[in-house]
Amino acid sequence: MVGLGPAVAGRRDRHCLPYPFGGCSLLDRPESTEPSFRRRIAHPQLRSLYDYWLTRSDALTAMPRAAFEPADMPGLLKNLILAEVGAGGREIRYRVVGTAIVAAHGFDYTGWSVDRLTSGATLTFTRRLYGMVVNRTVPVYSEGHFRWVDKEFHWTKRLHLPLSRNGDGQVDMVLAGQFFTTTPGEAELLQPAEPAELAADRAAVC
Repeated sequence: MVGLGPAVAGRRDRHCLPYPFGGCSLLDRPESTEPSFRRRIAHPQLRSLYDYWLTRSDALTAMPRAAFEPADMPGLLKNLILAEVGAGGREIRYRVVGTAIVAAHGFDYTGWSVDRLTSGATLTFTRRLYGMVVNRTVPVYSEGHFRWVDKEFHWTKRLHLPLSRNGDGQVDMVLAGQFFTTTPGEAELLQPAEPAELAADRAAVC
């Protein structure tokens, strides 16, 4: 897998990174009645990735690409994708593909465009998902069938997060975490975060 980038001067102290990257965890806080996108993310490592993104973004702009430090989450890198996006999410090129995702597919598609990787209904769904992230500047959680030929996995859980290459608020990159299981889920999901949920989660995270 290709490296995700250098460290950035002036970042938040490591002790204020979300668990398991640091000492703070929303899991340690009592359950709230406030709206929460975080509670809709049905995977603990994807919730941690979401917490990390929250600490490096704000209500008006996407997380700058330079604010992402791979050293903060070495155990999660194998399940990450970093993609460049354009045309409102229709143009997608995969710049980093984690080793667990490569293993699930059976080949490394780093450097490929989305229309080289897939076609048909899957291509339409992928562009719809990325379009939500890009055009709304919000995270999107999804679950669904993983239908790759001759592969043992049957279900996948994903979290896609908006990034800005130059830190100017323009969403031109997407960071995604993806996990696979042999056990099918109950229903396919495509859930963009709502502004009220993001505000409540941002207020709760350290």
